[in-house]
Amino acid sequence: MKFITTFSWKPDPKTREEGIARFKKTGGLPPKGVTLLGRWTRVDLDGGFDLIESDDPKAIAEFALMWSDLMELSTVPILDDEALAAVLQRIGN
Repeated sequence: MKFITTFSWKPDPKTREEGIARFKKTGGLPPKGVTLLGRWTRVDLDGGFDLIESDDPKAIAEFALMWSDLMELSTVPILDDEALAAVLQRIGN
């Protein structure tokens, strides 16, 4: 299943510096069980979003925990157009 995780930095310069250092050290890669399909960051560096894929909710929670001390996070499941079309076909709309 695919998910979008949106993130925004907490408004503390020390926290932001820690986040940048952590990203440089780890590459911001998720744990085993989560595939990072893409990441986009706002040009003002205030936040952005990750496109991830996983069938393991524990691994997604682990990924959130890796960053939630530094950022506000929101992770929601998503459907691509093909999957949405199948749902709409099934319900007759």
